Amino acid sequence: MSHWFLRLLPALRSLGVAGCLFAATLPFASGASEFDSIVPVAAPRTNILAGRADAFRAYCTTGEGAPAFAKLKADLDAKYLALPFPAEPVTYGDPAPAKRDSDKADKWRAVQDTCGVISAVAEASALCWIVTGEEKYFAKAKDFLLRSCAWHFAPDWKSGPVIGATDIYYNDEAHFRLWRKMPLVYDQLRARLTPDEKATVLAHFKERGNRSVAWIEHEGNISKITRNSIAADLSSHPVRFMPMTGLTALALWDDLPEARQWWAYAYRFYRDQFSPWGGDDGGWGEGNAYWRGTFEHAAFQDALLAIGDPLAYASPFWKNSPFFAIYNVQPYLHTTFGDTSNAGHFNLEPVIADYMEHVARVQQNGFFRAYAELCTDQRTRPIDKGLAELGRSYPTAAEFLVRNFIAAAKPLPPARPLSELSPYRYFADVGWVSLHSALGRPGDDIQVTFKSSPYGSFSHSHADQNSFILNAYGEGLAINSAYREFHNSPHHRDWTRQTISKNALLINGAGQKAQSKAATGRITHFETGARFVWTTGDATKAYQTMQPKGKVKLVTRDLVFIDQRYVVLRDRVELSEPGALSWLLHAEHHLDWDQPAQRAFIRGEKAALTAQMVAPGITWRGRVADRFPVPVDPKYAKGEVTGSYLTGKWHNQQHLTLESAGTATSYTVWTVLWPERNGTAPATLKAEWQPGALLITRPDGQTDTLTLTHDSINLR
Repeated sequence: MSHWFLRLLPALRSLGVAGCLFAATLPFASGASEFDSIVPVAAPRTNILAGRADAFRAYCTTGEGAPAFAKLKADLDAKYLALPFPAEPVTYGDPAPAKRDSDKADKWRAVQDTCGVISAVAEASALCWIVTGEEKYFAKAKDFLLRSCAWHFAPDWKSGPVIGATDIYYNDEAHFRLWRKMPLVYDQLRARLTPDEKATVLAHFKERGNRSVAWIEHEGNISKITRNSIAADLSSHPVRFMPMTGLTALALWDDLPEARQWWAYAYRFYRDQFSPWGGDDGGWGEGNAYWRGTFEHAAFQDALLAIGDPLAYASPFWKNSPFFAIYNVQPYLHTTFGDTSNAGHFNLEPVIADYMEHVARVQQNGFFRAYAELCTDQRTRPIDKGLAELGRSYPTAAEFLVRNFIAAAKPLPPARPLSELSPYRYFADVGWVSLHSALGRPGDDIQVTFKSSPYGSFSHSHADQNSFILNAYGEGLAINSAYREFHNSPHHRDWTRQTISKNALLINGAGQKAQSKAATGRITHFETGARFVWTTGDATKAYQTMQPKGKVKLVTRDLVFIDQRYVVLRDRVELSEPGALSWLLHAEHHLDWDQPAQRAFIRGEKAALTAQMVAPGITWRGRVADRFPVPVDPKYAKGEVTGSYLTGKWHNQQHLTLESAGTATSYTVWTVLWPERNGTAPATLKAEWQPGALLITRPDGQTDTLTLTHDSINLR
C-alpha cells in the first residue's frame, strides 16, 4: 500500500488544497455531467428513497420482509440499543501487507470489526426508525453517526499507537466498513439533523470522501481501467470500493459539490469499464471466492434499479456472471482456483444462494433459482441473521432487507432444471473451462475445471496456468492445495500462490512466477464432439517467467473429457536444452504412488481417483509428501481462529511429485484420470501408447483409442 498521500498531507493542508486533490487527478473536475439526469430530484436517494417509506414499512410489517425485519429489530433491542459507542481504534505499526504477521493480522481485523459493528448498528437503527417511527432508534442512529464523524485521519503510526486507524491510507478495510454505510445512514436522517449536526457530519464526510476517491484512483488507476483487462495498473481493493463511491455520491448529492464528481466517476466506470476482472462471458479472473465481490458491485446495480435506470444489470457481464458460480461451485466443500477464505475450501454458501435468488428475480432467470435451491449449507441465511456476526461480514442482513425490497415487485421465477443447460462452458474472458457429467446433480456429477488464463498470477490469482481440479460424486479428489490464513502469510506466499501447490508441471524444479501479469496462459482450443470435449491450454509464457530466456519453447496441456466419464491429459514440453520435468498431483488425505504400475491413487470418503501415467521414454521417480513444506501458521492450524467465514478445517494434505530420472529437450506425457464412487483400491485401468494413438482399457470393460494431433482428435 502506498503512503504517498499520508506523507504529503501536512504540506497539502498548509497549501489549502487537500480537499481538491481528487479533482486535480481526473479529467472531469467540475460542472454537471451527462449522468446527472438519472439522479432523483429529492432525497433520500439511497436505501429507502423519497416517497418509498410507507411501502417499506408495509414490506417490513406485513409483507415478505416481516420475518427478517422482526429478527433485525429484536437483535437491536436486545444487544445493541444500549451498546456504548466504541473507542476510536488506534494504530498497530506499519500497515503495509508485506509487514503483516499473524498477530498484526488480528489487530488489523479487530479495527475492521469495530467499524463493522458501528456501521451496522447505525444502519439497523435508521431502518427501525423508518418502520416504527420510535424516537429511540433515531437517537441511536444519530449518536453513532455523529460520534463516528469525530474520528481522525492521517495517523502518525511511527510514533506509536495513535488514533486514526480507520483512515483508508492506514486500514482500507476499516474505512470500507464505515464509508459504504454511514453516508447512507445520513441520507435517511438528514431531514431531522440540526444545522450544526449536519456541519459536523459533512466536514468529516468531505475529508473522508476525498481521501477515499483519491486513494482509489491512485492505488487502482481507475480512470485507465478497461473492461476484461489488467493492462492498467489496477488493484483488487480499489475496484471493490467503486460501488460505495457511487452510493455515497447519491447520498451526499445535495450536500457536497464533490459528490457529483464522485457520481460521474462511478457511473462512467460501471457503464464503460466494468469489469476489469471479466467480460461478456461473466468470468472473474481472481477466482470464485473473489467473484463474490460482485455482491458489492451489485449494490450499485440495485441503487440504479431503485432509481429506475435501465443500465441496472443490463450488460452481458451481469447476464452471464451468475453462470460462473453455477459451473464452478458445487454445494459441497471443495477447492477452486485463486485465493479462498482461510481454510481453503469453497461451496454454495447461503449468501451465494440468496444472491442467486435475487438475480433470478431481477433477470427473470429460472436457472439461477434452481442453483440457489441446491444449497445444503446449514449456516443461517444472511437475510435471517439479524445482527448476528457483526464486524467482518458484509453485506449485512439489513442490506439484504433493503435489496430484497427494491426487487420485491418482480416475481421469483419458477426454477428451471440445470440439466437443460449445456454441461460444458468455456469462460473465454478469463480462460476457464468447466466440464460436468451431471450439472445440477452434485452427488452424481464429475466436475473438471481447467485454467489457462490471460490474467496471469496477478492479484488473487495463483501461478496455475494449465492446472486442473477434479471433483466427483460429492467431494474434491484432485485438489488445488491452497490455504490462506491471512494475506501474504508465509504459507500463502511461498506455497499457496506457487505452481508447486497445483496439479501442474515444474521444469527443473521451477514453475511459473507468482504475482505476475506476465505469467499468462491461453486456451487455444475448445471443441465438443458426440463423445468428448477437448480443450488445450498453452502455458508457455507462464513457464518462461522462471527460466533463462529462450529455454522454454512450448508448454501445452490437452484435456479430453470422454463420455462424461473420465479424463485424458496430454502434456507436451519443448526445451532448447535438456531439462528435468516434474508432474504434480494433490489430494486432501489419501494419495498413493505405485512405482511399478506407474499409477497414482487418491481415496476420499465418497469417491476415488485413479491416475494412470503413460510417458514413453520417461522413467518417473515418485514421492508422496504428507506435510506442507511451508507450515500453516500454528494459531490457525490449532483452530484458535474461528468465524463463519471459515470454509473448511485445517489439515495437512497429500502431495505427489513425479520427477523424470533424466533430462530431455522434448516430453510427451499422457495421464488417464478415472474417478469412481466409493473406490477403496485403484481401478482396473490400463493405458498404453501405440504408435500414433493411446489405447485405453477402461474399468467398465470398454476400450477406447484416442488419437490427438495439434488440431485434430479421433476417438474410437
